[in-house]
Amino acid sequence: MSADFSANWRPARGGPPSVLIPVHDLSRVGEARRAADGVARGCGLDEERRGIVGIVVTEAATNLARHATGGYMLLRDTAPNGHGGVEMLAVDRGPGMHDLDRVFTDGYSTGTTPGHGLGAMRRQADELDIYSVPGQGTVVAARIFAEAVRGAPSPAGRLLEVGAVCIPLDGETACGDGWCVVQDADRAVILLVDGLGHGPNAAQAADVATDTFRAVADRAPAEAVAAIHESLRATRGAALAVAEARRTATGATVRFCAVGNTVSALFGNDKPKSLASMNGTAGLQVGKLQEFTQAWDTGAMLVMHTDGITSRWRLESYPAILRHDPAITAAVLHRDHTRPRDDSTVLAFTLRPEGAR
Repeated sequence: MSADFSANWRPARGGPPSVLIPVHDLSRVGEARRAADGVARGCGLDEERRGIVGIVVTEAATNLARHATGGYMLLRDTAPNGHGGVEMLAVDRGPGMHDLDRVFTDGYSTGTTPGHGLGAMRRQADELDIYSVPGQGTVVAARIFAEAVRGAPSPAGRLLEVGAVCIPLDGETACGDGWCVVQDADRAVILLVDGLGHGPNAAQAADVATDTFRAVADRAPAEAVAAIHESLRATRGAALAVAEARRTATGATVRFCAVGNTVSALFGNDKPKSLASMNGTAGLQVGKLQEFTQAWDTGAMLVMHTDGITSRWRLESYPAILRHDPAITAAVLHRDHTRPRDDSTVLAFTLRPEGAR
């Protein structure tokens, strides 16, 4: 899944995909840093901000190489979150950490190194979160934004915090999965699409669906799905889901319409609330489209994924994960439940407090 990165790096079709860099030893640290710089250049970070990206990624990659098992890094542009910048997820299946407050203290190390890594990352990154369970592994999420928008709200505001991991099948340069979020402070509309199969033809279907979605994002979910279905007739077809969230006094409501094999559910204090997908294939054959509505309480999380992720997971297997950045959930589910022979995408969303920056 690794690739050659340079200043001319551009994302593959489909997606937008995350960049995955395995970091099994110290020889991969430089590759991770170069990949991150490619993403930073692509989203317009200046030299100073790119230097901060380099520090954070180097520290995280060094920790993966020295202390982790099966470690890798995921990188993407944070524009769908509302701010342009770089998101880094450092993921491993290592022993986990028992005392997170202590590991952020300069000078603390579980090995023989000086122990400056996590403390330096916290000082440099604009946003940082870490999730670690002994015996399961660790995910570190960090974001570095462009200076012009650092710490400032996006012009229209945002209803949702966005977590996303989207990876093409190993060996493919195009991703047959796609996703898109259009939102303001009170309404958000989400598309998840899985082009049939994988490779360029599946990516074409994902791209057509995404382009159409952007044009019809002001419509109700069933109307949007119907429009996307028609636009996909010249492609191999796709499974897709559209969710619309609107803010209420107690959180939000979700209207939902989906066709084909995707999985979506809300997770909170009560048992999960599944959002049903109807049989069929958009672009080929669909029945009468139906919408479903669920209440989305503050503190709950919406999770959506394609069939590149197995459905045999339970969020309660990950203690307190709902308290963390939704990118953590996307990374953990992708780490533990990916099918090896397909594109794979996990989206996770939480409601932002009203009026939050």
